[in-house]
Amino acid sequence: MKRAFLISIGSIVSWTFMLLTGTIASSSPNSNFNEPLTKTSWHFVEFQSMDDSIGTKRPRDPSLYTMNLNDDGTVKMRLNCNSARGQWSFEPSKDGVSGRFEFSSLAVTRAMCPPPSMDESIAADTEYIRGYLLDNDRLYLSLMADAGIYVWEREEMKTPLAEAPASPENGGPRNWEVAGVSSGLNLREQPSTSSKIVAAFFQGTILDNLGCEASEGQSWCYVQPFGGGPVGYVAAEFLQPAVSPNGMAMTGPDDSALRAGQGIFDATGTIPCAQYRGQPMTECEFGVARAGGGYATVVIKKTDSINRAIFFRMGKPTGADTSEADGYPEFRANKEDDLHIIRIGDERYEIPDAVILGG
Repeated sequence: MKRAFLISIGSIVSWTFMLLTGTIASSSPNSNFNEPLTKTSWHFVEFQSMDDSIGTKRPRDPSLYTMNLNDDGTVKMRLNCNSARGQWSFEPSKDGVSGRFEFSSLAVTRAMCPPPSMDESIAADTEYIRGYLLDNDRLYLSLMADAGIYVWEREEMKTPLAEAPASPENGGPRNWEVAGVSSGLNLREQPSTSSKIVAAFFQGTILDNLGCEASEGQSWCYVQPFGGGPVGYVAAEFLQPAVSPNGMAMTGPDDSALRAGQGIFDATGTIPCAQYRGQPMTECEFGVARAGGGYATVVIKKTDSINRAIFFRMGKPTGADTSEADGYPEFRANKEDDLHIIRIGDERYEIPDAVILGG
């Protein structure tokens, strides 16, 4: 058994003791910005489960999973091809290296990352994190009920470069369109002309903006094809903001999933639906949270009273909130005139454009 794992188990016991005996510091969360967690940057190392059947899980590439704990109480994460943002808080114990730690509900993008990916599990588990332990340059974040520990390793805090295009979280475009190429735009593993080419994109290809940086004297953007596919870096000079169905290039983060999760809807009503194979279509209640330009999250109350969320980007259905519990049913969608016909396993839904675009 690894030393880090033993330290983490011991820390859970000590955190429980401190909570029961009241030795957690009574200062307000993040009130002392000299604490070692504020204004720090980390990359994800591994998840240590208390369930022997799960064991330890590690990301294929730790550099694709990063976390910035800013001194204004905000957190920004890169989770493979997705990103997350929200709030964080902590209450240190007297030793200053352990205590209580929590995230607020995070706004998470919904791109389909190439497998294997741990973006969904990390994003889902953030709301259950309750404690932390610092051990040299490693940060152990523990889940409630001793469910497991996420291990992060410190890295140098990166300052955004002014000359690089902005990510959506910093006011940049949500999507790019490939422009100004005569043959193809190379997608590379790293932001370098000497890095391996993994794909090429033709003129007009729509890409997800996953953030940009400066390297080798030029700007590079980390991208993924719209709707899923390989991720990597392309030269920013061959990109232009993509135009959404409303005729505008949408900027800023898509917060529709976050607002839908909070029950904040722009419209409600009913749509045709069916839950089982061979079942006649009936009516299901829905609520939609829109982020403009065809970015929206539709939450449907199924006939079994369980909610189903369907995600739209640039006016197109891109996925649903399927999970391991329901067997990750296949997601299929086609369009007839202005009607989106969506199938999730045996479930069927008919969603008009007007629900997504408004009007």
